Amino acid sequence: MKNISFSLASLILIVFLSAAFVPLPGPEDTATQVASAIQAGNAADVAKFFNAMVDLTLPGYDDSYSKTQAAQIMKDFFTKNPVKGFKITRQGSSPDGSQYSIGSLDTGKKVFRVYFLIKTVNGQNLVHQLQVQEN
Repeated sequence: MKNISFSLASLILIVFLSAAFVPLPGPEDTATQVASAIQAGNAADVAKFFNAMVDLTLPGYDDSYSKTQAAQIMKDFFTKNPVKGFKITRQGSSPDGSQYSIGSLDTGKKVFRVYFLIKTVNGQNLVHQLQVQEN
């Protein structure tokens, strides 16, 4: 029985140590997930990545909003502008580690330029700024 206990304890230790070395997703991974959520027109999935306060610019809106308010504004935007396609056209990063993405959002009726900025705060990659402007 001691051998089984020792083996189980060793296995648990190995699992915990392995988990400690799994790399955290980077801002690039978060940008891909945000882009996928925009492509799907899913405001709730976009909002999962919002910081507690987000600078949001959409037609009729331009201010800092709470995560909840920004999610509702995004939901209203997607309801009025169903997404036909979204493609990232440019990405980059700054010396402070923040990551930006620029893309083109096609709604069938209008094409919008989308810009979002991701910063890492307390180990989390969060959207701090999102702009959706008509081309």
